[in-house]
Amino acid sequence: MTRPIRRSHYRLLGLVGHGQFGQVYCAIHRTTGEMVALKYLHKDRFPTHKFLRELRFLLSLEHPNIVTCQALEHSANGRYLVMDYCEGGTLRSILESDIVLSWEEMLGLVLDILSGLAHAHQQGIVHCDIKPENILLTLTPRGWVARISDFGIARLSQEVNESQMGHSGSPAYMAPERFYNQHPLTSDLYAVGVILYEMLLGKRPFSGTPMELMVAHMNQVPDIPEDLPAPIRAVVAQSLQKLAPKRYQSAQAMRQAIGQVYQACQTGQIAAMPLGGKVLPDAVPAPDLPWVAMPHPITVMGLTSLPVPDPQPPTPDDTSTTQPRLLITAHQDHVWFYHWPEQGISAPPGPTQGFTLSGPVQRFVPIPQGGMLTTPTSLHLLSISHGLGRIAQETRPIQVAVAPNGHWFATVQQPQPATADLLIRHLRSPSQAPVKISAACRVSIPIAEGRIVALQALDTRHLGLVVQQPQKTFVYLVTRRGHYLGPVSLPVPLYNLVPTRRPYRYLALEVDQPQSLLVVDLKPLRMVRYRADIQPRWIFETSVGYGLLDTEGHLSLMNEEGQIINRVTDLPCPTAMVQRSPSQFLWAVPDGDHSRLYSLDLARLGLDLVF
Repeated sequence: MTRPIRRSHYRLLGLVGHGQFGQVYCAIHRTTGEMVALKYLHKDRFPTHKFLRELRFLLSLEHPNIVTCQALEHSANGRYLVMDYCEGGTLRSILESDIVLSWEEMLGLVLDILSGLAHAHQQGIVHCDIKPENILLTLTPRGWVARISDFGIARLSQEVNESQMGHSGSPAYMAPERFYNQHPLTSDLYAVGVILYEMLLGKRPFSGTPMELMVAHMNQVPDIPEDLPAPIRAVVAQSLQKLAPKRYQSAQAMRQAIGQVYQACQTGQIAAMPLGGKVLPDAVPAPDLPWVAMPHPITVMGLTSLPVPDPQPPTPDDTSTTQPRLLITAHQDHVWFYHWPEQGISAPPGPTQGFTLSGPVQRFVPIPQGGMLTTPTSLHLLSISHGLGRIAQETRPIQVAVAPNGHWFATVQQPQPATADLLIRHLRSPSQAPVKISAACRVSIPIAEGRIVALQALDTRHLGLVVQQPQKTFVYLVTRRGHYLGPVSLPVPLYNLVPTRRPYRYLALEVDQPQSLLVVDLKPLRMVRYRADIQPRWIFETSVGYGLLDTEGHLSLMNEEGQIINRVTDLPCPTAMVQRSPSQFLWAVPDGDHSRLYSLDLARLGLDLVF
């Protein structure tokens, strides 16, 4: 397929959606780094009069709960609307996931939708296609914010040539009068009522073919369960009235009614229990885990990805296809490494070697050549063939990123006001020659006041400097050649970024939402917040989704849709952790002046899961 954007001011980060009129791309401005949505419109599917119609509506609407149009671009292949970008995806994606919304979250999203509709209705614009797919979400430290998008079939309320509109829209959300080509303002409110019903009950009031939906909307009374709180039931019932005069007569009136229910939820007058809420699985006590005694404390641990020779040659009956690796352990400025068997933990590892660094060890990063050890101000290369050597020394505390292939690494010091100096060095490690390190490529990044929380190698060619602000987080993108690409703005303050097997996907924790897990995709940008039953200290990827562990030894396993599928209690609390496989882990637990090294295999915990 021919790329739709040429000579554009924007760099594409990926396709985020498509519809009957074209595709929507996530893009970043090449100069400013601003994240935007580019809505590409096919000329043959979206003729000029419809294009100008939507553009006319978008330019007249500016509201926090409406996705606004920033600019218009042309190319040889078509036209593009430059829109606000909403990293939370659509409301449909939330409804189709296992995320359980509270009363306040459901009503808050509806209040946002009604605020946007109130503004559009004041301009005489009827949206005509309100549905979860056209409700986009942005994250804030307090929750989600809903924004209305896609005014492609919107109309002015004073227009009279209704035959041109036909039955445009989505039948599952259309008010009865819409099937007669009538488009009052209250038809949008009926669609909001259907969305509220779907959020509350997990299904729409009516289903079937377009013809069956038309008959149902015009004749059938929706089933509103009695176990819904009475105030919520009353709002749903009035918004889904068949006759337009019996509904709320304005978005502001409906918003006022829902606002009263929202306040009742906040004050506890309505119990905080969403209908049909998922019941957490029973917690399983942890079995006795195998462990070995280690002769020293452990606060940093890692396994190299480079196999090393096995001191014991394999027997003819040995069917294992893996070799032992090096286990790196560290405490303060002391480092030890061991030959570690790939399977089993029945005996202490060996043989061991040790050494001392110039400062306390903070991190071990495995690379194909061996690994890198970081202290607050230095970086050391542990090469299987050439031993240990210091490869970087700074005067202030540093963050370090290492390319997955080990061909380059970057360091950054805690910044001076408004600027962070990033140093990128290329690493060459021939098998029979000393390690060669290139001269540093310096990149000055203009950052606002904030705290550097991570420096991440995003792939073999790009890295990101993660800076936490009071209300958001910035990821400043740089190529391995030192070309600064600009910042990506994440709308919440986060920390503890953990890479996953999926490219550009990270797990993270939030400053203002301690009982949650963030899943962040950087290309294209997408952020999902999952509610947890614990306050996680450790987060990691597993073969069934994600693992969350708190400081009390409670482990929660979550699938990729955000549902907690298993819980384990009474686990030892580690000071260091290393992942051997998607289901196997080593945990270092303090034991006086020594440590116990536990082997945790999720497949052996007796959980009702297939690993």
